[in-house]
Amino acid sequence: MKVKAIIFDLGGVVVDLDFTHFYNRIITQSPLNRPQTPIMLEFFRQSDIYHQGNMTDDEFYQLACDLLQVCMLDQSEFFKAFNSIISDINLDVIDIIKKIKDRDKFKLIALSNVNSSHWNFILKKNWDFLDYFDEFILSHEIHLIKPDPEIFKYAIQKAACKPEQIIFIDDGLNNIRSAKQLGIIGIKYTNLVELIKELKKLKII
Repeated sequence: MKVKAIIFDLGGVVVDLDFTHFYNRIITQSPLNRPQTPIMLEFFRQSDIYHQGNMTDDEFYQLACDLLQVCMLDQSEFFKAFNSIISDINLDVIDIIKKIKDRDKFKLIALSNVNSSHWNFILKKNWDFLDYFDEFILSHEIHLIKPDPEIFKYAIQKAACKPEQIIFIDDGLNNIRSAKQLGIIGIKYTNLVELIKELKKLKII
């Protein structure tokens, strides 16, 4: 069946992520001195609530204060470190997206588990790749996160075609599995070479 829409994940595919500065600025400065695993797991579990848009910036900062004991940083310093996780953009993948856009045959959608702070940081960068997408499905705006099947049902509605006419590219295996269960064609992003190979098989590029 003819592909009509291609959905790209952002973080880990289009946008490069690096936790090094956040770790060095926040975690190593904590009085807990490298917080124990359960504490870190709880922090990132609560971060999912932030990604869903169900927690304000103030509440997320307070969470970091309470769990990681980083209140020696004011809120602006904390978010500066937090936003540094977004380190760069993957120019090779963006080049592929541009080529797909130039063909003018597919609806391009960005689907991301992204919180408001990271998204505002991305917007301020004015990266050109944002113009290549026809739709943005952002977790903090619709209050759903991957791999919840509901976010993929929402994406199918936005694509306005059958699931088997949609390609979804993501670096998360659970996200790919969830999309496939609804009939979407899934490509797990590992590297550029493999991505090109898969897209050529599907006659996209």
